[in-house]
Amino acid sequence: MNKTLLPLLALASLLGGCASITQGTNQVISFSIDPQEAKCAVVNKENGTLGTVSGKANLLQVSKGSGDLIANCTAEGYEQKTTRIVSSTQTAGVLGVAIDLGITDMLTGAMWKYPDHVSIVLDKTPAKSKK
Repeated sequence: MNKTLLPLLALASLLGGCASITQGTNQVISFSIDPQEAKCAVVNKENGTLGTVSGKANLLQVSKGSGDLIANCTAEGYEQKTTRIVSSTQTAGVLGVAIDLGITDMLTGAMWKYPDHVSIVLDKTPAKSKK
């Protein structure tokens, strides 16, 4: 085996899974929700509920992944609102692709990231006219 290839392979194996090591496979998303009484159920692409947030309890820890999340929000006197929380790749994950084809980071979800903060504002239900 070539003398320069062996050290390169050893280095690549040590750096494999860069995002898994440096960024983790979970993250906390903070929410700003108006009105404060609103409750939002956050679901994944399989429609599995990950948790509920509101204007009072507004932090949610989620596992990273390539699929977007959906926040379905309701409050009395307000229109229901659905907000998509988009997943995107992060730099450490892209770097892992260049080093070890990103296999570790893809399997663990670490190469993906959701926004750190999501703002959701519900619209008031229009007043009904009296006849």
